[in-house]
Amino acid sequence: MTVADIAHVAIDRILGRLARRLLVWLLVAIAVLAALYHATVAASAALELEFGVIYAHLIIAGFYAVAAIVIAATLWLTVRRGLLTSDRASIRRLPPELQIAAIVEAMLLGFAMSRRN
Repeated sequence: MTVADIAHVAIDRILGRLARRLLVWLLVAIAVLAALYHATVAASAALELEFGVIYAHLIIAGFYAVAAIVIAATLWLTVRRGLLTSDRASIRRLPPELQIAAIVEAMLLGFAMSRRN
């Protein structure tokens, strides 16, 4: 086996695992959407008896609007968190050899951690 063959097998294995995980998460997302739909229909039926058709739909729409705002705010606040400027400065001060060594060490640590399962 040449180096190209080994790389091809490794990439195929990684992409195969990624494709299987993506398929599983897609099925989970479909199941969650189906459950959300059925919960919405049930809530709508229950609220229509209590508040009427218009107010039931407004209550459900308000719930989804609040949920969307909370999710968007959470994502916005967590995505904007990055490395602190002091961390970036300390990384830039390292010699290039140490930067590469740190990257290789992180990759090896990640590989070792993935093999534990």
